[in-house]
Amino acid sequence: MNYFYFDVETCPINKEEYLSRTEEERKKLLNPIDSKIVAIGIQINEDVPVICQDASEKKLLEEFWTEMASFRKGDPSNKIVGFNVKDFDLPFVVTRSFINNVTIAPFVLKDIIDIRECISAFKWGPVRGKLKELGEMIGIDIDDEMDGSKVAETYWAGNIDKIIEYLKKDLEITAALHKRANELRIDQIQRW
Repeated sequence: MNYFYFDVETCPINKEEYLSRTEEERKKLLNPIDSKIVAIGIQINEDVPVICQDASEKKLLEEFWTEMASFRKGDPSNKIVGFNVKDFDLPFVVTRSFINNVTIAPFVLKDIIDIRECISAFKWGPVRGKLKELGEMIGIDIDDEMDGSKVAETYWAGNIDKIIEYLKKDLEITAALHKRANELRIDQIQRW
Protein backbone atom coordinates (compact mmCIF):
# COMPACT_ATOMS: atom_id res chain seq x y z
CA MET A 1 0.00 0.00 0.00
CA ASN A 2 1.22 3.50 -0.84
CA TYR A 3 0.39 6.77 0.87
CA PHE A 4 -0.12 10.23 -0.63
CA TYR A 5 0.46 12.78 2.15
CA PHE A 6 -0.49 16.37 1.50
CA ASP A 7 -0.87 19.72 3.22
CA VAL A 8 -1.87 23.19 2.00
CA GLU A 9 -0.76 26.67 3.00
CA THR A 10 -3.13 29.58 2.48
CA CYS A 11 -3.08 33.35 2.58
CA PRO A 12 -5.88 35.93 2.66
CA ILE A 13 -6.50 37.56 -0.70
CA ASN A 14 -6.99 41.07 0.72
CA LYS A 15 -3.81 42.02 2.59
CA GLU A 16 -5.11 45.36 3.89
CA GLU A 17 -8.28 43.83 5.28
CA TYR A 18 -6.27 41.08 6.97
CA LEU A 19 -3.79 43.48 8.55
CA SER A 20 -6.55 45.77 9.83
CA ARG A 21 -8.15 42.96 11.87
CA THR A 22 -7.36 41.56 15.30
CA GLU A 23 -5.69 38.15 15.56
CA GLU A 24 -9.05 36.50 16.35
CA GLU A 25 -10.80 38.25 13.43
CA ARG A 26 -8.00 37.18 11.06
CA LYS A 27 -8.94 33.54 11.59
CA LYS A 28 -12.34 34.23 9.99
CA LEU A 29 -10.57 35.04 6.71
CA LEU A 30 -9.14 31.50 6.53
CA ASN A 31 -11.79 30.22 4.18
CA PRO A 32 -11.67 29.49 0.43
CA ILE A 33 -13.65 32.61 -0.47
CA ASP A 34 -11.45 35.15 1.34
CA SER A 35 -8.13 33.29 1.03
CA LYS A 36 -6.12 31.55 -1.65
CA ILE A 37 -3.67 28.64 -1.70
CA VAL A 38 -0.01 29.69 -1.92
CA ALA A 39 1.58 26.23 -1.74
CA ILE A 40 0.65 22.55 -1.53
CA GLY A 41 3.06 19.95 -0.24
CA ILE A 42 2.87 16.35 -1.43
CA GLN A 43 4.87 13.37 -0.24
CA ILE A 44 4.41 9.82 -1.47
CA ASN A 45 5.48 7.32 1.18
CA GLU A 46 8.95 8.41 2.31
CA ASP A 47 9.93 10.01 -1.00
CA VAL A 48 11.27 13.54 -1.28
CA PRO A 49 8.36 15.99 -0.97
CA VAL A 50 7.00 17.75 -4.05
CA ILE A 51 5.92 21.33 -3.47
CA CYS A 52 3.30 22.77 -5.80
CA GLN A 53 4.02 26.49 -5.75
CA ASP A 54 3.45 29.09 -8.42
CA ALA A 55 2.44 32.75 -8.57
CA SER A 56 -0.63 31.41 -10.39
CA GLU A 57 -2.92 29.58 -7.98
CA LYS A 58 -4.56 27.91 -10.97
CA LYS A 59 -1.24 26.36 -12.05
CA LEU A 60 -0.39 25.03 -8.60
CA LEU A 61 -3.88 23.52 -8.30
CA GLU A 62 -3.51 21.86 -11.71
CA GLU A 63 -0.16 20.42 -10.62
CA PHE A 64 -1.69 19.10 -7.39
CA TRP A 65 -4.58 17.35 -9.13
CA THR A 66 -2.22 15.90 -11.77
CA GLU A 67 -0.05 14.43 -9.00
CA MET A 68 -3.08 13.02 -7.19
CA ALA A 69 -4.56 11.53 -10.38
CA SER A 70 -1.21 9.92 -11.22
CA PHE A 71 -0.98 8.44 -7.72
CA ARG A 72 -4.52 7.09 -7.79
CA LYS A 73 -4.03 5.29 -11.13
CA GLY A 74 -1.90 2.73 -9.33
CA ASP A 75 -3.04 0.19 -6.76
CA PRO A 76 -6.63 0.86 -5.59
CA SER A 77 -5.48 0.23 -2.01
CA ASN A 78 -3.34 3.40 -2.20
CA LYS A 79 -4.50 5.96 0.36
CA ILE A 80 -4.59 9.74 0.60
CA VAL A 81 -3.50 10.86 4.06
CA GLY A 82 -3.39 14.16 5.90
CA PHE A 83 -4.00 15.92 9.16
CA ASN A 84 -7.38 17.66 9.35
CA VAL A 85 -7.70 17.24 5.58
CA LYS A 86 -11.41 16.50 5.58
CA ASP A 87 -12.33 19.65 7.51
CA PHE A 88 -9.82 22.06 6.00
CA ASP A 89 -7.43 21.05 3.20
CA LEU A 90 -9.76 19.11 0.87
CA PRO A 91 -12.71 21.54 1.05
CA PHE A 92 -10.26 24.41 0.51
CA VAL A 93 -8.58 22.77 -2.50
CA VAL A 94 -11.89 21.77 -4.10
CA THR A 95 -13.50 25.20 -3.62
CA ARG A 96 -10.41 27.05 -4.89
CA SER A 97 -10.37 24.64 -7.88
CA PHE A 98 -14.00 25.53 -8.58
CA ILE A 99 -13.20 29.25 -8.37
CA ASN A 100 -10.15 28.86 -10.65
CA ASN A 101 -11.98 26.56 -13.10
CA VAL A 102 -9.60 23.63 -12.48
CA THR A 103 -10.67 20.03 -13.09
CA ILE A 104 -10.16 17.84 -10.01
CA ALA A 105 -9.24 14.16 -9.58
CA PRO A 106 -12.42 12.73 -7.97
CA PHE A 107 -12.07 10.92 -4.67
CA VAL A 108 -14.20 9.17 -2.05
CA LEU A 109 -14.02 10.69 1.43
CA LYS A 110 -14.30 7.35 3.20
CA ASP A 111 -11.07 6.27 1.47
CA ILE A 112 -9.10 9.21 2.85
CA ILE A 113 -7.24 8.80 6.11
CA ASP A 114 -7.54 11.93 8.23
CA ILE A 115 -5.05 11.43 11.04
CA ARG A 116 -6.79 13.94 13.27
CA GLU A 117 -10.11 12.11 12.96
CA CYS A 118 -8.49 8.73 13.62
CA ILE A 119 -6.53 9.85 16.67
CA SER A 120 -9.68 11.38 18.17
CA ALA A 121 -11.81 8.35 17.15
CA PHE A 122 -14.05 10.69 15.12
CA LYS A 123 -15.04 12.75 18.16
CA TRP A 124 -17.74 15.24 17.28
CA GLY A 125 -16.97 18.88 18.09
CA PRO A 126 -13.70 20.65 18.90
CA VAL A 127 -10.67 18.41 19.34
CA ARG A 128 -7.52 19.33 21.26
CA GLY A 129 -4.19 18.59 19.58
CA LYS A 130 -2.61 20.44 16.70
CA LEU A 131 -0.26 18.81 14.23
CA LYS A 132 2.89 20.19 15.86
CA GLU A 133 1.71 19.41 19.38
CA LEU A 134 1.12 15.77 18.49
CA GLY A 135 4.40 15.64 16.57
CA GLU A 136 6.28 16.92 19.59
CA MET A 137 4.55 14.33 21.79
CA ILE A 138 5.94 11.52 19.65
CA GLY A 139 9.46 12.97 19.69
CA ILE A 140 9.74 15.10 16.55
CA ASP A 141 11.84 18.27 16.84
CA ILE A 142 9.53 21.21 16.21
CA ASP A 143 10.55 24.63 14.90
CA ASP A 144 8.57 27.14 16.96
CA GLU A 145 9.69 30.02 14.76
CA MET A 146 7.08 29.33 12.06
CA ASP A 147 3.45 28.31 12.30
CA GLY A 148 0.30 28.65 10.24
CA SER A 149 -0.56 32.07 11.66
CA LYS A 150 2.66 33.46 10.14
CA VAL A 151 2.18 32.13 6.60
CA ALA A 152 0.37 35.23 5.28
CA GLU A 153 2.95 37.73 6.48
CA THR A 154 5.80 35.45 5.38
CA TYR A 155 4.20 35.16 1.93
CA TRP A 156 3.69 38.93 1.60
CA ALA A 157 7.32 39.46 2.66
CA GLY A 158 8.28 37.34 -0.36
CA ASN A 159 9.83 34.54 1.70
CA ILE A 160 8.25 31.59 -0.09
CA ASP A 161 11.31 29.44 0.72
CA LYS A 162 10.46 29.67 4.42
CA ILE A 163 6.89 28.55 3.68
CA ILE A 164 8.21 25.64 1.61
CA GLU A 165 10.47 24.50 4.47
CA TYR A 166 7.55 24.82 6.88
CA LEU A 167 5.39 22.74 4.52
CA LYS A 168 8.08 20.03 4.27
CA LYS A 169 8.23 19.85 8.07
CA ASP A 170 4.43 19.52 8.26
CA LEU A 171 4.62 16.63 5.78
CA GLU A 172 7.32 14.99 7.89
CA ILE A 173 5.16 15.30 11.00
CA THR A 174 2.05 14.03 9.18
CA ALA A 175 3.91 10.97 7.86
CA ALA A 176 5.34 10.25 11.33
CA LEU A 177 1.92 10.56 12.99
CA HIS A 178 0.45 8.28 10.35
CA LYS A 179 3.25 5.74 10.84
CA ARG A 180 2.48 5.63 14.58
CA ALA A 181 -1.29 5.42 13.92
CA ASN A 182 -0.68 2.64 11.38
CA GLU A 183 1.52 0.65 13.79
CA LEU A 184 -1.16 0.94 16.47
CA ARG A 185 -3.94 0.21 13.91
CA ILE A 186 -5.56 3.54 14.78
CA ASP A 187 -5.66 4.49 11.08
CA GLN A 188 -8.06 1.56 10.57
CA ILE A 189 -10.80 3.15 12.68
CA GLN A 190 -13.86 3.71 10.51
CA ARG A 191 -16.70 6.09 11.26
CA TRP A 192 -19.37 3.80 9.83
